[in-house]
Amino acid sequence: GIDPFTRDGPLVLIGSGLSSEQQKMLSELAVILKAKKYTEFDSTVTHVVVPGDAVQSTLKCMLGILNGCWILKFEWVKACLRRKVCEQEEKYEIPEGPRRSRLNREQLLPKLFDGCYFYLWGTFKHHPKDNLIKLVTAGGGQILSRKPKPDSDVTQTINTVAYHARPDSDQRFCTQYIIYEDLCNYHPERVRQGKVWKAPSSWFIDCVMSFELLPLDS
Repeated sequence: GIDPFTRDGPLVLIGSGLSSEQQKMLSELAVILKAKKYTEFDSTVTHVVVPGDAVQSTLKCMLGILNGCWILKFEWVKACLRRKVCEQEEKYEIPEGPRRSRLNREQLLPKLFDGCYFYLWGTFKHHPKDNLIKLVTAGGGQILSRKPKPDSDVTQTINTVAYHARPDSDQRFCTQYIIYEDLCNYHPERVRQGKVWKAPSSWFIDCVMSFELLPLDS
């Protein structure tokens, strides 16, 4: 199949956090560019348009980052409408996380959570559990259905390496994460035991937004 991200593939646009006026303009642009415009994210989306010039922790925006989509400021839509052509995205791309992820995808490198396992522990209000599962999966990670026991043989024999961890860090080989929501006042007594880390959901979201496996402080 054609890689949807190459210039000759179909454009699939989605807006995240846009006003109704901005959504209308995005629809106009879809017509001009003969592109598709979706309301829900799926893996064929190529361009995610956000209102300001910062990433947002909306599900659409985060799935867009994990999939290596173009994450673009709304200015791109205006510029395209002015000239009735698809303007170069680079000028309008949101830097850091989104750019890192797009380049990662263009180089066909592994996804952000490649080699990582996640167990979601407790209740999640801020980012619902279903959303977190979608993010883990979109990032190439795996969901564990039971809580990893640091001292069990099974846990210690998982020998995956986290591709995106810093080469000199323990996180290369400690690839199992127990994620809990840190808005409630729970603080785990130990952050790391054997190959298992306990990590707050805010850390997980920050990793997605910055497209990095961020260090965990013990």
